[in-house]
Amino acid sequence: MWKGQTRRLRRRGYTVIAPDLPGHGRRRDEPFTLDGALATIEDAVSACEEPPLLVGLSLGGFLALHWAGTHTGRLAGVVAADCTIVPGPALARIYGLWISMKDWVPGDSDARVARAFARRHSEKAARRYYGGGRAHGVVRGVVRTIGSLDLLADVAAIDVPLTFINGAQDPFRRHEALFVEAARDARLVILDDAGHLANLSRPKRFTKVLRRAAGESADGHRAHPALSTHSP
Repeated sequence: MWKGQTRRLRRRGYTVIAPDLPGHGRRRDEPFTLDGALATIEDAVSACEEPPLLVGLSLGGFLALHWAGTHTGRLAGVVAADCTIVPGPALARIYGLWISMKDWVPGDSDARVARAFARRHSEKAARRYYGGGRAHGVVRGVVRTIGSLDLLADVAAIDVPLTFINGAQDPFRRHEALFVEAARDARLVILDDAGHLANLSRPKRFTKVLRRAAGESADGHRAHPALSTHSP
């Protein structure tokens, strides 16, 4: 799902690490746990020769904010996309039920969901998002984990520049003003004609925001490598 960003960033000389979270991608057979997800981010950050830009979207965004807020002094910056909603336990349970219901509809759920995604975004976006297969069986653990986090406290503790990216039609924008207000140093970027998963809807514009967050100037100089974390 990060192919549109990794390809463009590596072409410009960036080092990009895009690990799979437990229960996702090549790790679909593993149970999703908060400890396992945070260990994935820890390993990726530790592999960088200098403090990286930590990037996450949706679930990856929530986890990036939590990791950055509890590991100060390790990063050059943070980009959190499509995750500016305060996911209390009740809201998380409702969202988890809605996601799970998609698989209760008769028919080939994977193909059906992929077709619906393609109609809303594009065929290319659908191939990138579902090309490795859908992660099944992780929703309950994910929503329970995210609903337990105090994300605004995490945001307040982040000690590096923070960029929020939201698709204009993303329902997860609901509390974006609270997130920006809680941060010490934050900017908010809204991508028009994008919904949830803005990196797939507008890959070129999303990548430009990442380059700016990484400290790239108009002459192409870059200050830091970029690191991305996967979301479901």
